[in-house]
Amino acid sequence: MLTLHKGVLFANYVVSTKGTAEYMLKMLDLEVDEKVPSGKDGGDTKIANMVVDGAIDILIFLLNPMKPFSHSSASDALIRECIVSNVPIALNAATADVVLSNI
Repeated sequence: MLTLHKGVLFANYVVSTKGTAEYMLKMLDLEVDEKVPSGKDGGDTKIANMVVDGAIDILIFLLNPMKPFSHSSASDALIRECIVSNVPIALNAATADVVLSNI
């Protein structure tokens, strides 16, 4: 999915967690504009604060539902803040594809 939308990602300001930034650099040769810590180290909370501040227009937040993660309360808060702030959020690849195809 990422390679299909490489042009959109390069053309926009991209914020990501450390792990996602490393993945995007490896897969797309894309250096993200702003890296926050990994989710378990407060990255989800940092991004939620950015949503509150109006700094995030769209959130692509792909989680592996088959793997438990220790920071689920922070992830839940991030999702909730996107809903409250009316920020479009894609929680799976199909929705991310729709969102990125319409930017």
